[in-house]
Amino acid sequence: MGKENTDTSQSVFIRQSSGLVREVSPWASFFATFGLVTGGIPILIVEWLYLAPGANWTLSYLISLVPTMGMAFLFYLASISTPRAGGDYVFNARSSHPLVGFTNYWALWIAFSLSLGLYSYLAAQWFAYLFTGIGLYSSNTFLINFGNFFGSNIGSVIVGIIVLVLSAFIAVLGKYGWKFIAITGIISIITTLITFIVLAMITPSSFSSALSSFTGLHDAYSSVITYASSKGLSFLPELQASLIAIPVVWYYFTWYNLPASWSGEMKKVKFNSLLSIIISVIFIGIYYILFTFLNIHAFGEKFLVSWSYISSNSLNDTVYNSLSSIGPFTPFFALLVNHSLIVFVLMWIAFWLPNFYSNPPLVISLTRYLFSWSFDRIMPESFADVNDKLHIPVKATLLTFVVGLIGVLLYAFVPEISIVDVTVVFQVGYAVFALTTALMPFIKKDMYRRVSASKTKIMGIPLVSLIGFSVFGFLVYSLLITWNNPVLLPVNLLTFVSLIAMYGSGIGIYFLAKYMNSRKGIEMNLVFKEIPPE
Repeated sequence: MGKENTDTSQSVFIRQSSGLVREVSPWASFFATFGLVTGGIPILIVEWLYLAPGANWTLSYLISLVPTMGMAFLFYLASISTPRAGGDYVFNARSSHPLVGFTNYWALWIAFSLSLGLYSYLAAQWFAYLFTGIGLYSSNTFLINFGNFFGSNIGSVIVGIIVLVLSAFIAVLGKYGWKFIAITGIISIITTLITFIVLAMITPSSFSSALSSFTGLHDAYSSVITYASSKGLSFLPELQASLIAIPVVWYYFTWYNLPASWSGEMKKVKFNSLLSIIISVIFIGIYYILFTFLNIHAFGEKFLVSWSYISSNSLNDTVYNSLSSIGPFTPFFALLVNHSLIVFVLMWIAFWLPNFYSNPPLVISLTRYLFSWSFDRIMPESFADVNDKLHIPVKATLLTFVVGLIGVLLYAFVPEISIVDVTVVFQVGYAVFALTTALMPFIKKDMYRRVSASKTKIMGIPLVSLIGFSVFGFLVYSLLITWNNPVLLPVNLLTFVSLIAMYGSGIGIYFLAKYMNSRKGIEMNLVFKEIPPE
């Protein structure tokens, strides 16, 4: 039987080995996950506080962490069951129908690709915060204008392209690129600890006094709260607000599946995946709880919620207008209290660095999915070509770079693209993965017995099914209460068109590949009965 499977595997796949090398250390993967999940999120946490005014955010994080850990376990299972390029896709395509697996990950790939373009484009905003903040504090017009340049369209495009080039370059460095990710990850943790200590030393009263002194407006702190209330902001009962916050918090936790995409290159796969998928999610949960709690402790819940409400709704508040270029960047608030530009820069690094160093592993992930589709004969074989010296798929990396560049230009010159919501794709994509994994022991019994690294049962029911069905139920609930959220899931024509385009194009590509392979005498169904070679 083993000889037969080996022969079949060698005949249906494009070659007998992947050509990739296991050189990714566990800690590099861990810090990559921290950057991928948290990069850019601290800004969103402050900016989106108004979406659930009155929430107990610690409670929301803890509630969301339970199904998130369940989902993390399923991705961990996939990464150690099928440790290959695009390991979570490989597992998904073999635990369900290949059409379902590919279409699901094709939509996720588009969402991640758009995010690569978006985060590269928004990279300039970090420099806007830095130079504008220093300029405002020191009354330096040149620095304010310099910061405004980074916030402009042309500034964002220039910085976005530079970030993309650097990200692609780091991604092709192999083990040296992963060392860069590990080192920058350590720096980000150190600067984050400094940030937490600084926030812990600030109180709303000290900030209120500093804000009035800086703006020259009497009781500026209270006037922000009063103005927001006059424009419709109201606080909900704590439990109700905490439940409403769940979809927002769940979005903050996403992207932890990406380490599975490079599981074929991991050293010590089981420990690596455990650290980068399971342990990292717990670590990130603690990070989010502390970050949110300390910001509210330092600046006050009502003020921050009011500030985010005014900012997100572009309201004409006098205090906000004087600091509108800073927006939700709370390190500037800390600067007004402690008057230390060095601390301000260190806090800026804590925000900026994860957002920057997360781009190379995102590029790597996107290329590994292309690689896996090529091995499964859905995409052209050339995307699985591996450079002998660099041990990376160069052509797949070049395509990823081009897609990212297109994304940067789209966000700059086609503003409508920013309305296209991809949050629902993450909800649907993770839900489909959870459901198909839960069903695998029943509908793919042979594959489950041969491939799954976990066959534990509780009261006769497979553990993966208990977890998968539970997570699927949570995500359906999350999707329902997200429906028509103006930020996470606006219900409009463009939303429906974009979702139809994402999933429809995936279906079209799959059937086209099946037709093209059948003309060559290749039966694609045989591919998905085997695991790609290492």
